[in-house]
This record gives sequence, structure tokens and C-alpha cells, in this order.
Amino acid sequence: MHAREIGRRLPAELASVLERDIREGKFAPGAKLPTESALAEQFAVSRPAVREAIAQLRSAGLVHTRQGAGTFVADATSARSAFSLAGRQLDKAELCYVFEIREEVETGAAALAARYRSLEDLDAMRASLKRLNDAVEHGQPAAQHDIDFHHAIAAASGNRFFHELLELFAEQIVESIVIARSNTARTGRLTHSVQLEHQSIFEAIEEGNPEAARAAMHVHLSNAKKRLSLRRPAESSRTEAAE
Repeated sequence: MHAREIGRRLPAELASVLERDIREGKFAPGAKLPTESALAEQFAVSRPAVREAIAQLRSAGLVHTRQGAGTFVADATSARSAFSLAGRQLDKAELCYVFEIREEVETGAAALAARYRSLEDLDAMRASLKRLNDAVEHGQPAAQHDIDFHHAIAAASGNRFFHELLELFAEQIVESIVIARSNTARTGRLTHSVQLEHQSIFEAIEEGNPEAARAAMHVHLSNAKKRLSLRRPAESSRTEAAE
């Protein structure tokens, strides 16, 4: 299920990576983008994923396609973002609720993982974290590795119900991770901070410190909400009323 869900949303993350490159000047106005096959090889994704990502960039006015010639960066880059055109299913309120569930469930899983993790569990977390860091370093979509890291933590808890609970909300959790990583890829900000948050979670689990692992996971998910400017609608209303 996770592979299917991430495959469905991968173009959104790829579009965000390409959008960042365009806005940062890696591809100048009027420049031709690499071919579909070259992009697929560079980012280790399928050609249909590249095709859909290009379509999102085109809808945002960031690129245009010339029949038989290829895809070119628009001369006047649109202020619109491909990130906002990806057709995601969750609105901001629902996304906030997903992160609330993740905060409650995954902090507990991290604490138990610190207490019960095996050497094999640590190897799985370390491997997924390395793949995640490598993908970020090379500007490649990283959501699948992010998901693998969080699931390795749930598995390390030794309680199969944590994993089953994450499976129950798999589609929403996958979407929350893809949206968060797409936002980070698009803006190019705080990428290093996000990686440090993951590293802190792993180190606390590796050290066998349950409360430190719980706190590190809480910081990571809380910061993810802040990076996406997520607040409960009721919280927004109370704040406005207080003002």
C-alpha cells in the first residue's frame, strides 16, 4: 500500500524539486529542461511521474512545451506554485488533525523503540536514514525513505499494534509526509534542520533513552506542523477572538 500511495503522490514532490531549481536559477528563463528520460534517470523515478510533474509545472505557468522541441522554462516565471496545484485530498484542517494523531501515536512508538529495539531494528533505521540523507543531498524525492524511517521506528517498538494503527491511516500519513517534504523541497529552507530532527530521533533510540526519543519525535512532528503553518480551525478562532 505504501508503494502505491507514494507512487501516486511522487509527481508532486518531483514538481516541487524542479520548481525550486527553476526559482533558484538552475534553469534560466528560456532554458530547455532535460529530457523526460534524463529526468527519470536523474531522480530515479518513472517517466510517467516525470510527465505528470512537468504537467503541474506547466499548469503553474513555470514551463511551456514546444511540440517536438521539448520543455522550456517560462520567460516570465509565474508567482503561482506547482505545490498548490498538486490536487491533494487533505485540506489544511484535516492535515493538522493527521499530524495530531501522528504526534500522539509516533511519540509513544519512539519511546518504546528506544526501550525494545534490536540491533536489526537499528540497522533498518540507520539504512533508511542514510537513504533519506542521500536523496536530500542529491536533490531527489525523499518521501519514501522518510516513510520507511518512521515505519522502522514503529516496528522497533515491538508492539505490532503501532504498525497496524499506522497502516489504518496509511494514506493520510503518506500524504502528510509527501506534503511536508514537497514544501521543504519547494522552499529550499530548513532542509538541514529536518534532517537533524531525524538524526536526533535515531540517536535517542540508539542510546536506549525512551523519554529523549519521545521528546525528539514530538519536536520533529510539531516543527513539521509549524513549517506548514498548520493550526486547528478552532484554535485560529480562539486566537482571533482573543485579539
